[in-house]
Amino acid sequence: MIRLGKGIDKFEMKGATAIVGAGLPTPLLARRTAEAGFAGVERFIGIPGTVGGGVFMNGGAHGAEFAEVLTECTVMDARGKIRQIPRKQISFKYRASNLGNVVVLEAKLALIEEPPAKLKEVQGRLFRWRKAGTPFDLPCCGSVFKNPSGTRTAGMLIDECGLKGFTIGGAQVSPLHANYIVNTGTASASDVLKVIEHVRKTVAKRTGVELELEVKVIGA
Repeated sequence: MIRLGKGIDKFEMKGATAIVGAGLPTPLLARRTAEAGFAGVERFIGIPGTVGGGVFMNGGAHGAEFAEVLTECTVMDARGKIRQIPRKQISFKYRASNLGNVVVLEAKLALIEEPPAKLKEVQGRLFRWRKAGTPFDLPCCGSVFKNPSGTRTAGMLIDECGLKGFTIGGAQVSPLHANYIVNTGTASASDVLKVIEHVRKTVAKRTGVELELEVKVIGA
């Protein structure tokens, strides 16, 4: 696994355009833009992961997503060639893009001026909601499954099947939010994958809904 972080976590504002490195944590992007008085990504305050993953997967929360603010991204392909891709050439869907076999290095985001105090209030409210309803105190990768079409979310379906607290090794379906798989201390990637497989099979058998992964599984 390659983890982008220090050295590729640039943050710069040019007018209302944020130029950000792919290794910048998404919550830090949300906080810094809000402090600078710019809206557009302030609702990303509780999203785990980095800007690169957020762009590649069209990450989002609370009705906002990267597709709405991205104007251009810099990527590197498997041969090491670096190029810029304008937004109009990128097709975004719910938690997906057509970027393909590339690594996102940088993103340009078009934001809108807003009073910092107003944005801080919004973030405080959203952060309190997330802290009360999601497992902030344990390591996890965020939402595991995409929400299917219809009125019931993935978390609701998993909860209906009585799977909250289901555990294999150190990996557990969070008792707080069923669409999170947390590491209780000793979880391996294999433990997490086994929990994912059990959840998918159980939900499909009991509800008829085939849950689709929101996370990317690499190397398994």
